[in-house]
Amino acid sequence: MASTASRWPARAATLALPLAISLAAMPAAHAATLAEGHYNQYDQGVRHVATLAGYLSYGLMALTVCFGILTTTGWARRSVRRETMYGGHMMLAVICLAFGCIHAVAYVFQTGEHFSYINAVIPLADGGDLDVAYGIVGLELGLAVAVSIWVQRKLGYRRWHLVHYLAYPAFGLSLLHTVMVSAEVQALGMLGIAVLGCAAAPTLLLILRMLPATTAVATRISPQEV
Repeated sequence: MASTASRWPARAATLALPLAISLAAMPAAHAATLAEGHYNQYDQGVRHVATLAGYLSYGLMALTVCFGILTTTGWARRSVRRETMYGGHMMLAVICLAFGCIHAVAYVFQTGEHFSYINAVIPLADGGDLDVAYGIVGLELGLAVAVSIWVQRKLGYRRWHLVHYLAYPAFGLSLLHTVMVSAEVQALGMLGIAVLGCAAAPTLLLILRMLPATTAVATRISPQEV
């Protein structure tokens, strides 16, 4: 009887050990599952922020180009003062570039993709895609145009004006980047129509600016602004 009773603790320990190991492993596995779900939700949140910032940057860039053309040509002078147009042009440019930088940097914080700060600054670096490179070059050209305002006196008006023309290829590259990376835009749904509509407005104004001015338009533009 004594020997039988003494075996029970050993048998109980043998049976309890695997159960204890299983119970101990369950919280770790559950924590790993929760962590994986947390990172997936985190990546989705970051991606949504990056996508929204990209669309806002593109739309604001279209408005910035429109305001710039209207300010230079003076076509809206009868309705709005030139100083007001210039202030709106500058404000839109700053907000546009801010959203553009947020769009680029947000992808660095994703855990599911290898996208470093180098990829966000140098086009095609470390196996980068061409469609992403278009967006990077467009944003950097926009930043170069913005920085040129602070060194306008050193550059001189003519050189600065040539640098300022880089805003047009910057917008074109941003449009190309938006079309190539966005499946929603390629599907030509409501978002695609909105993106193309934002491109149509500055394109039309640019074409009108390049056409020979009529007598009615020429009378509204001073010789210094032609």
